[in-house]
Amino acid sequence: MQAKPFLKWAGGKTQLINDIEKALPSDFKSRNYTYVEPFVGSGAVLFWILNKYPNIEHAIINDINSDLMTTYRVIAQNPKELIEMLQQFEHEFHALPHQSEQKKLYYYEKRAAFNTRLTNLTSQAALFIFLNRTCFNGLFRVNKSNAFNVPMGDYKKPTICDEANILAVNEVLQRVEMMNGDYQATLDRVNGNALFYFDPPYKPLSKTSSFNSYAKEEFDDSEQIRLRDFCQRLDEQHHQWILSNSDVKGKDPNDEFFDDLYKDFQIKRVWAKRSINANPTKRGELTELLITNEPKKDYLPVIKMNIDMFTKFDKPYWVFKEKVDIDEIKIDKSLMSYDNTILPSTLNNIKYFFDEVFWIPITVNKDFYLLDGQHRLLAAKQMNLKYIDVVIQDTELLEKKDDTKISKRSKQFKL
Repeated sequence: MQAKPFLKWAGGKTQLINDIEKALPSDFKSRNYTYVEPFVGSGAVLFWILNKYPNIEHAIINDINSDLMTTYRVIAQNPKELIEMLQQFEHEFHALPHQSEQKKLYYYEKRAAFNTRLTNLTSQAALFIFLNRTCFNGLFRVNKSNAFNVPMGDYKKPTICDEANILAVNEVLQRVEMMNGDYQATLDRVNGNALFYFDPPYKPLSKTSSFNSYAKEEFDDSEQIRLRDFCQRLDEQHHQWILSNSDVKGKDPNDEFFDDLYKDFQIKRVWAKRSINANPTKRGELTELLITNEPKKDYLPVIKMNIDMFTKFDKPYWVFKEKVDIDEIKIDKSLMSYDNTILPSTLNNIKYFFDEVFWIPITVNKDFYLLDGQHRLLAAKQMNLKYIDVVIQDTELLEKKDDTKISKRSKQFKL
């Protein structure tokens, strides 16, 4: 069995794995990287990395949440005793009538015991997993006194002990060094090439949407800026990094907080589902940011499929030309096939959700005047591309072709 997250966790990254995989360094599979996750949370990306890339012999994880890191250490060092405790909790909890006062009393007694933090480490880890599996929405939240304060959830028979997965997690954690503290300390443990994946507490999209109180310390805008400074430091030391965060611009088009903060790096918007919200109507799809320190590209070539779409037919009239200097392309709207008004929404979709499959070459005439592709050309300029692929249409040859067709039809009509 492959290891998977042993906790439910607000903001878990399982749904973004495909996007994160695309953002990995091209040599990640062959090179001996140290994988570092300074805000490990439920470890969705960690377990995926360790399962898929056996060449990663050393990983470093960290989280400021000491209860969370205690649980990781117990699974790594004492899984059998932990499993026995969880099995007992599960048996006792399931034996109580659903939504009964006895069941609520059981939950809140376990919550009170957890908040004393006077039990041994294995018991504390067992309580942590029990509360995570039985509380509302699997949400871990503490107050300023570091007391867990989430009410009981409405589950009939939740899985409290997943023995097979705990043992699988125990196995992969033998390759992992665990830390509990400020994320910047992880750099001191790195030797050689490293890939950092950052999943920090997200910047709230509104005043009421913050679920980042999983530790008593707040992660405000100044902390977001400090994290950016750390990313710059990693870049200067030639380490690779990927960072996730909320897309505040998706909520407010004028909010440039992250676009300005990470303007020197690659910013990609990806779709994600929001599932943690007390109001079901406010759950659903939204965009998140995936930021990397991959060098900014000045040229994004068109894939062959999209070239063939233009040049497969009528080749004498269409000529594909790659890597044209974007400044060579001129605009005379009287020559354009469709003189459409530039729509900001269309422009933003091209820039923010760039997908090479849909990156179709613009069309120009032999003098490089734009014939079709206003939005693509402007998007390319705003993406700071210096070069772009084009299809050159021989308009004079096409006109002769059309004249020939008309002449033939006229003769047929006369006959």
